[in-house]
Amino acid sequence: MKSLSTKIGLGYFFIICINIAIAVFAIFHIHRLGSPVERVLKEKYQNVSAAENMAQALDQQFIVQQAMVDEGFDSSLVINFNTYKNEFYNWHQRAIAGIALPSEPLLLDSIMTDFHRYLHQSDSLLVLLKTADSRRSAKIYLSGTISPEVKSLGMLCTHLKMVNEQAISAADQRARQYSSQATFIIIVISVLAILLSIFASIRFTRTILRPVRKTTETVRMIGRGQLNQKIEIVSDDEIAELGREFNKMTSRLEAYQKMNIDRILREKKKSEAIVAGIPVSIIVTDEDNRLSLMNELAMKVLDIPDGGWQGKTIRQVVPDQQLANLLSAGEGENETSKDAQRSLISITKDEQELHFFLRRIRISDNGGQVLGVVTLLQDVTSFKNLDRLKSEFMATISHEIKTPLTSINMVVDILLKGVRGELNDDQRDLLTDAKKDCQRLRGLVTDLLDLSKLESGKNRMNFRPIKFDDLLDDALQPLRLPIREKQIELNIHADASLPEFEADVHHLSRVLTNLLENAVQHTPVSGKITVEARIAEDQFRICVADNGPGIPEDALDLIFDKFVQVKNFKDAAEGNIGLGLAISKEIIRAHGGEVWVESQVGQGSRFYFAIPLRHPIKERQGA
Repeated sequence: MKSLSTKIGLGYFFIICINIAIAVFAIFHIHRLGSPVERVLKEKYQNVSAAENMAQALDQQFIVQQAMVDEGFDSSLVINFNTYKNEFYNWHQRAIAGIALPSEPLLLDSIMTDFHRYLHQSDSLLVLLKTADSRRSAKIYLSGTISPEVKSLGMLCTHLKMVNEQAISAADQRARQYSSQATFIIIVISVLAILLSIFASIRFTRTILRPVRKTTETVRMIGRGQLNQKIEIVSDDEIAELGREFNKMTSRLEAYQKMNIDRILREKKKSEAIVAGIPVSIIVTDEDNRLSLMNELAMKVLDIPDGGWQGKTIRQVVPDQQLANLLSAGEGENETSKDAQRSLISITKDEQELHFFLRRIRISDNGGQVLGVVTLLQDVTSFKNLDRLKSEFMATISHEIKTPLTSINMVVDILLKGVRGELNDDQRDLLTDAKKDCQRLRGLVTDLLDLSKLESGKNRMNFRPIKFDDLLDDALQPLRLPIREKQIELNIHADASLPEFEADVHHLSRVLTNLLENAVQHTPVSGKITVEARIAEDQFRICVADNGPGIPEDALDLIFDKFVQVKNFKDAAEGNIGLGLAISKEIIRAHGGEVWVESQVGQGSRFYFAIPLRHPIKERQGA
């Protein structure tokens, strides 16, 4: 069996052999090209330099002789002359050492013969210079005898230089010829190698990819559900082995499909029956936010006709676009099923207002990818009506209690003032305690009435522009004494350029007072309270933070509900029944804002509320 790895190895071996042949040929010709150039530069450049330096040394000797004739005999000039003479000898010896041309030995012998004659003439010049009154004869001898000899020597040195330069030029021509030949041959061989490589690659690729393409097409058809397809096996390599194993797998899949299709249909029908029987409106959307399942109750509540809604978005099938937007809110958010979204929505149907508890649960895989969303609409209209009746009942009871409570309070005030006679200490203490209980009960009744009005919407808001400093002063007024008594450090962080915002001063001051009062109650002696105010996303946002004991995590979602107090809260105020935060929540909601809390046990609490800078609620009330 010729395996796939063997085929791949042979193909790569052939391409590698071609590349090695090209590399060897190129290296050989490059070496051949470099050898004559290197030899010529090494042998001839030395003689060119020697010829130039001999000519230069000869010129310097003649200049020294001219100086002797012009200035007279001087031993220092004689020393310079001898120095240049020795330099001439040295360069002549180097030229002899670099002889490589047939004509160079005779030429160098001629140069040395003429140089010896020149030295003999120079000695004669020195004799003339040492003789008195012979300077004129020395000049004539220098110009008539020595100067022609110097010129003749210079021409011989120049001829030596030209001979070597011509040799260098000839070597350069040979190098260029070799270069052209090598370039042409390398180009031809490279083109042939490229063509051979392309041909081999195409042939090799076709050999490998032909069964792969057939296998891919068969797998694509199997992926479309045609499990009866088989991969054609035409070779005896690893791809053929893969095909055999794949054919076995498709056979098993086909058998498995036939065995389980009835079971899947039964489970599907069972699930649809369960969904249809649940007394809650159920809407299931896929990862593209398109409807995949819906029970009859949901279709009835949303006025969706039976059939034709599969594969469409909620906005496409729900006639009420405002309701469709509520049901589609949060689409595309990356949340897990544990982070279910909850809210309360109202639907007007047949001139009757219905209330539903909306819960949205995201279905995700192990990697966090959203596979779909299950939206549940639980009808809580009866509970909402019951809550309304309870609120009305509490309002009625509170109103009925308020009148006799006022009378009792007046009677206690009259007795304490001694209008009906003097009181002893025990009587005064009892009446004082009774007055405190009346005041606490009266405050409770007032809170119940205010909460009832806020929930029913009867308590109208008086919106007007206010400043943060004015709101803070109004909220802190009843708390300055408790803050001083507990030696609490109060920090205010607010930008001096905070703009005015629209709110009901009385009600919003009550919210801030409630938050500050809770912070004072739960902050230890010499603790710290921080109030922050800033603008964020066109909202005026205030935070009240303390370093108290904090709130348990399981109580954070319930703390703003009515009559809720955190269990085992050490610093809970006496007589507090848990209406302050509920009233604050309703006031902020009436302003079109939101209120929330962040806290950890042992690390204090941070209460926030945010309201719009400009209120559309005000415009609607004005209209």
